[in-house]
Amino acid sequence: MDEDEHRSPLTDEAAETGETMTLFASKAAPTDDKLRGGYYTPTPLAEFVAGWVARAGHRLLEPSCGDGNILEPLSRLSPAAQGIELFPEEAAIARSRTGADVEIGDFFSWFTPRRHGQYDGVAGNPPYIRFGNWTEPERSIALDLMRSAGMRPSKLTNAWVPFVVASVLACRTGGRIGLVLPAELMQVGYAAQLRQFLIDRCAEISVVAFKRLVFPGILQEVVLLLATVGEGPARMQVVEVDDAASLAGFEIGAAEVRAPLHEREKWTKYHLSPAQIEEIRALRQDERLSPMEHFASVDVGVVTGRNSFFVMSSAEAEDNRVSDLTIPLVSRSAQLDGTIYTKRDHAASTHRTELLDARGINIHSHQGLQQYVRLGEIEGVHEGYKCRIRKDWWVVPSIWQADAFMLRQIHTHPRVIANATSATSTDTVHRMRVAEGVDAKKLATAFFNSVTFALSEIVGRSYGGGILELEPSEAEELRLPDPALVTDELVEQVDRLVRSKKIDEALDLVDQALLVDGLGFTTDEVTLARSVWTTLRDRRNSRAKKKQD
Repeated sequence: MDEDEHRSPLTDEAAETGETMTLFASKAAPTDDKLRGGYYTPTPLAEFVAGWVARAGHRLLEPSCGDGNILEPLSRLSPAAQGIELFPEEAAIARSRTGADVEIGDFFSWFTPRRHGQYDGVAGNPPYIRFGNWTEPERSIALDLMRSAGMRPSKLTNAWVPFVVASVLACRTGGRIGLVLPAELMQVGYAAQLRQFLIDRCAEISVVAFKRLVFPGILQEVVLLLATVGEGPARMQVVEVDDAASLAGFEIGAAEVRAPLHEREKWTKYHLSPAQIEEIRALRQDERLSPMEHFASVDVGVVTGRNSFFVMSSAEAEDNRVSDLTIPLVSRSAQLDGTIYTKRDHAASTHRTELLDARGINIHSHQGLQQYVRLGEIEGVHEGYKCRIRKDWWVVPSIWQADAFMLRQIHTHPRVIANATSATSTDTVHRMRVAEGVDAKKLATAFFNSVTFALSEIVGRSYGGGILELEPSEAEELRLPDPALVTDELVEQVDRLVRSKKIDEALDLVDQALLVDGLGFTTDEVTLARSVWTTLRDRRNSRAKKKQD
């Protein structure tokens, strides 16, 4: 349904016959392949990873070999290559295809301490299975292995993480691991302990990233983790190639930058030059800047349980006779043009800008609400998890007016937007409460500078489509100048420039006024910070363009 179409109430005839109009679409269920992590490795990746690992020696292991895509080149390079596979039918194919020894069963049950340190190399493409879809007892055994290595897994831990831990433990000193992993390795919070573990347990780490997505039909961005087991902290590098075909004849050079000991930070910064990495490390410690949490708290927007039911236009609210039960809403980041969200902006929006707010309403006394709730139940809205766990499924919790909004998903640049209306927002954007004495408009202006933009690329996480995402805890880490340095005139100038899409001009203005004149940063420091932001931003955007091509 288009944004400007109206959703009409259910007709009496449809209600009587039980026919539905599929008004309130929900997310599709995951496929079987997704639930079991069953995505197999393209041949160029398999050949490259196997060839790199096999240089370490003949005792080679593939801990989740599937039907043998990686085990096949491993077995050609070594008669001692061995595979482990949970599913018997896959194991049979791998054994027939490669002639290698393939053990059937759960890898973590098989991987007892006597097998630690017994291999020259480990190569593989571990399964990508979310915690909730991961079956027992396999999950508990894998998590126990992580705990034995000094890690504390959580309910966000994906199955691929303990496979990486086990691969390191399986190798002798000087052994190699070559794994095809989700790019989440570089940036997600649940992999922070893993990044620390790798840096402490490896002498050298190279991550190969791709400018184009390499798994046909899958939007998941992947990287190759190539590591040599040894005394840390590891020397680190990230290298980038166009696609899987570019790996033919590709050689990995020596890493230039040594990681700090016990580093759990994201590895996004290793896409940068050594000079840029040193600059970003210094900026994260610079006392002239303060973390966002000193000035404001950041929280998710309203989680409705089914936006297609709870979010509507004014006309739809009228049609469904619930217009007296709606409040202003930011439902799309496209509503936020400047650094201030005004009543004029809200009135001019062509998006659905009203949220059903039935808090404190007796449903039996409101005929329009009764009928709309009935329509939702016919469509099955009440059966969704978020709605099902509520006392009254049609009452959305945690509705409050934000002092400011922050973009959650970022295409070009991050932004804080002061809220000059009574609106709340869906979880498309974050909501903010400013600290006592902080002016939201000045906060939004102070945020618009090259250092904060650069740090957002380091602190946030990017995905295969080129989007940068900031979670609330990550946003609160971002460092920025004190908003008290901002003048009313600067607030107006920056809002006007941002609305006109003159982003570089707005940055120049704030950088000069706050960073250089206000805090004493040198022009060279600001220029280098800007280069960090543009380097990482352009990398993300180029990936999105290549995906479209």
